[in-house]
Amino acid sequence: MYDYLLIAHAWWRWVVLLAGIAAICTAVRGLVQGLPWAGSVSYCGKLFGLAVDVQFLMGASLYLVFSPLTNVALNVAKGLPAGSDLLFFGVYHGLIMTVAFIDVHVSTVIVRRGRSDAAKHRRSVLLYGQTLLIIIATTPWWRPLFPTH
Repeated sequence: MYDYLLIAHAWWRWVVLLAGIAAICTAVRGLVQGLPWAGSVSYCGKLFGLAVDVQFLMGASLYLVFSPLTNVALNVAKGLPAGSDLLFFGVYHGLIMTVAFIDVHVSTVIVRRGRSDAAKHRRSVLLYGQTLLIIIATTPWWRPLFPTH
């Protein structure tokens, strides 16, 4: 089960990245063209949030239930060398991705509360961009980009 979930988690990162890029691009287009906050613009933001939700659930399942690294990392956290996979996956990755998960939902609320369509577009660009940067910065790019086993 661990291997299948890890592969799904690794492949789903691409869905998250594409959904985040789509949310930002449609918001930029809406801002530049003065489009109303509806249709594809609001849909892409919801899709980004949903993609992050699925990724977070897979990651939390890996971290809390299936990963053999978690127990080892938590038991020896103080003695882990900087830059090790155990330190990254046992501490940083889960913690910062939890921040990204919270950030995308707080961003959605802040965007919805914009007083005008332009304010909603502007907030989408900034806040979804912030979330996407957090995700990109904490993605383990040294791992296989398209794992099969």
